[in-house]
Amino acid sequence: MTCEVLMKAASPSFAILHLFATGSYGSKHGLLQVGVLSLQKGNAVLKEWFVNPEVEFGRSVQKQSKISKEQAKNAPVWQEQKTEIQEYLASFTHVFFFQERHEQIWLQRYVLAGMAAPPACADLALLSSFFLPHLNLMEVGDVVALSTTAQKKPASQPMHVALAALHTQLFKLLEVLLQKIPSTPEAQVGEPTLFMQLLRQVLDLGTVYMGSAWRALLKAAEHIETLEPLDLHWLTPAATSDVPVLPFHLRTLLSSWLPTVTDSPVVKPRVDIAQPSDQLIHDALHAWYKKHGLPERYAQMQYAKFCNQALTGKGTFVAEAGTGTGKTMGYLMAAAELLRLNPGRKVVVATATKNLQEQVMQGEIPRLRFKGGLHTHLRPAIVKGKNNYLCLSALLDLYDELVVQEKGTIREGLSWLYLVLRVHQTQGEVEEIPQNIKAILPDTSRLLAEANAQEVCVPKLCLEPAKCTYAKHMELAYAADIIVTNHHKLLQLPPKLTDTIKHCVIDEADQFPDFARSALSMNFSLGVVEARLLRPLLGKDYRKGFLDIVAEKVAHHADTETAQLVLAEIDSIHRDCATIRSSGEMIQALPIQGEQRWQEEISLQENGRWVKREFSADIEQALQELLTAIQFVAGKIDRILRLLKKPEDKTFSRLETYKEKAAEFADTLQKITSDFPARKWIHVLEKNAHNWSVSKMPYYLQDEMEKLQNVYPSLLFTSATLYVGGNTQYFRNQLGRAEPFEQEVRYLSPFNYEQQEKVHAVVPAFIPCYDHKMAQAQKQDWLQTSMETLLKCIVALNGRTLVLFTSRRDMEDAYRWLHPRLPAYDIELLKQEGTSLWEIRRFRQEEHSVLLGLDRMWSGVDFPGVTLSQVIVFRLPNPSLGNPLVAHRREVEGGFFWSKFYYPASQHKLRQGFGRLVRREKDKGAFVILDSRIFHTARMQHLKEELPVDITPFHAGAELEHWFLKTLLPKLELASEWERRGVSL
Repeated sequence: MTCEVLMKAASPSFAILHLFATGSYGSKHGLLQVGVLSLQKGNAVLKEWFVNPEVEFGRSVQKQSKISKEQAKNAPVWQEQKTEIQEYLASFTHVFFFQERHEQIWLQRYVLAGMAAPPACADLALLSSFFLPHLNLMEVGDVVALSTTAQKKPASQPMHVALAALHTQLFKLLEVLLQKIPSTPEAQVGEPTLFMQLLRQVLDLGTVYMGSAWRALLKAAEHIETLEPLDLHWLTPAATSDVPVLPFHLRTLLSSWLPTVTDSPVVKPRVDIAQPSDQLIHDALHAWYKKHGLPERYAQMQYAKFCNQALTGKGTFVAEAGTGTGKTMGYLMAAAELLRLNPGRKVVVATATKNLQEQVMQGEIPRLRFKGGLHTHLRPAIVKGKNNYLCLSALLDLYDELVVQEKGTIREGLSWLYLVLRVHQTQGEVEEIPQNIKAILPDTSRLLAEANAQEVCVPKLCLEPAKCTYAKHMELAYAADIIVTNHHKLLQLPPKLTDTIKHCVIDEADQFPDFARSALSMNFSLGVVEARLLRPLLGKDYRKGFLDIVAEKVAHHADTETAQLVLAEIDSIHRDCATIRSSGEMIQALPIQGEQRWQEEISLQENGRWVKREFSADIEQALQELLTAIQFVAGKIDRILRLLKKPEDKTFSRLETYKEKAAEFADTLQKITSDFPARKWIHVLEKNAHNWSVSKMPYYLQDEMEKLQNVYPSLLFTSATLYVGGNTQYFRNQLGRAEPFEQEVRYLSPFNYEQQEKVHAVVPAFIPCYDHKMAQAQKQDWLQTSMETLLKCIVALNGRTLVLFTSRRDMEDAYRWLHPRLPAYDIELLKQEGTSLWEIRRFRQEEHSVLLGLDRMWSGVDFPGVTLSQVIVFRLPNPSLGNPLVAHRREVEGGFFWSKFYYPASQHKLRQGFGRLVRREKDKGAFVILDSRIFHTARMQHLKEELPVDITPFHAGAELEHWFLKTLLPKLELASEWERRGVSL
């Protein structure tokens, strides 16, 4: 549909629709509420319907909907109200809604299905993700929290609150179109904003068809005078069939849009330290308790005082603070008092993951800086890796390619425009681009890769150095008092920053050794070389390669002799690129799958016999040929540049970027291959069906730890799980540290698990013991019994379960097995995907759900309350002997490997998994280990030592069922719910 057709359409009528669904049901109708708010000026009408969900629903649904079970039971079912609801919706031309997974299913399959003339539906979740990317709205609850209008509504009217919030959100979106991005300086009054100019140009790249959401928002903007009295005569220019050319001033304006990066003033701290006293720490924490209405925690008070001692002392300190201690606020309070008394000093806090980083930055620090408190003026900043940011220079180059050179499609143009909005509203951060944007605009991922600062930012070639998003991000850190980063980035902070920091807290320190190795590793990926060098140079599909563009320009503008020399070099580069690809294919053809050391032997069949072969020589030879070819490419591009001598021509200047990139690839690969084999380095090949990469990671960390201590004289390692077997020996072994730390303390969890009967740990001993060498029939029997028991455990607690896996294959098997079975019990099934931000939040919100997770779910996630009442360990977390680091340790450490690393690693991870269950004082539940080896196998008995509760075995399925129904459910106050559900195990 073109803009012209849109303009000729009948006058629009708008409404906002909100649904509340109790679950994603198949045959059962789980919808509970339908609310519609019309948006006609002076005629806002609210219509609301209750729908009998025909199923029993839990406390979380009643709390969110404010509808009692009696009200729901007496309400008509969906079929009785369907006609009335659909007829009312048909009276509107456009309906706005906020997409959530269950509600989307209901809207499509039931509410709109069968309507003769359904309204055009615009998804506010999708539109908000595009136009307001900084808000990161994932649920209606997020919109409600941001809406001051909704907050004024009584909490007893959640449907009204949600509709009011969605109404506010719609106007925020329209405001972006109209006001948020300033007009051009030379524009006349009433001229379109820069954003609308860009949007119009992008939409004019091709046929305007982007789905109902896009059309509805444009329609609303065109006719917004029906909602608000604004003069918008310029908003809908006449449609044109001409392919637009970027106005001369628009690129300059876009680049000047961002503020110039200015150097931050640096306050030089005093040499000596004014050390906060224990009384000051006590008083500061006491004031914080009073402000937030919290009881005083003795363990947290003592822990904060130790952190104060560590941050003002010299050396490396270690503190374990068990679950419930209040670890994060404890060390933040000590850091805040140090900074309050010592202006100019800085403290860096490093966490394990970016999610934990955000939790400290967005959750804990704002609570510390409460109005009227001692630390209001604390200046925090977050530091992430360069790969989390867009390169503005590359983004402008993409605009030239997509628009000026007329190569782009409308979807590519909208993807580019979305990235521009991220630069404007998130300082170019790309960490949390929502999946709905990537789904409707798949080119976003490709453009994101082509404009990623880590890959394309070359400072000496930057076209916009004064506007660099990453430089701006770092300037905030230079000006801050407290810097929050992650383990990986901590070891890569620039000297300009580390020279000003003397105090460091490493949180979740038990994970630091692995992240340190990752940060110190060197990686080379064929896929990255293909995407960053070969495809741009050679071209692909309809995109012409840059070498061909250079050849055409040279043929028209250079003298004959120079042109012949350049064309000869281009032909030679084509041959070198072919060599790179053929060498890559040699490695791709090796009979290796997954991740392993180069020297590892592989079992394969030759002439009908199983033999073991090592492929390190083949790997080295292919990598050497590939390295030589990349070095040739860099050298020949350099010769072309010297021949052309035309730096003023942008086409030729881009050759400099490809030369730098080829040289960087060659340098990395040379460093990786230069010292194989080596005891102190682990050389790894990782290969799947489509790509491969090689890397080199350090085995020993002691040298790096000494450097870290020199950079940060006051260094504190802290975590909830640092001790194994009553000491820190395992942690010291991981760091390669022989001597004890300066001081070690351990604050046990204030939760008395057994006396308070918070957690009951059980093992179904009737499940066959797992053995990786078992026959196929035995493995099938083990899998079937495990899955059936897993289902019973989940059904018994009506969801409320986190299942932890050590293998992605096991997790996928469980997901496939559970997926068709759980809908019958109205339990939602979630699986870890990528960062799993949506799944984590959904699991917290939806009480009757189960979440399947891998490594990152064993630690660093928090699910307080009844939503998590059961943690299930599918298989014991024994380290995989095929893991490259584990294999190298086994080879280097010899007989000491098992006691120094293998057994402690298993104990530590099982304790981490146990820690997911009880996060708050009132939490309680079941810890179920489906792996019966912990009961039957002697060499697995050590795993029980780290758990704070005894494990009860059950020798038959009937015993386990009886325990659930007669012991656990009554203690969790879920017995009456079980009876109402009317299901059986």
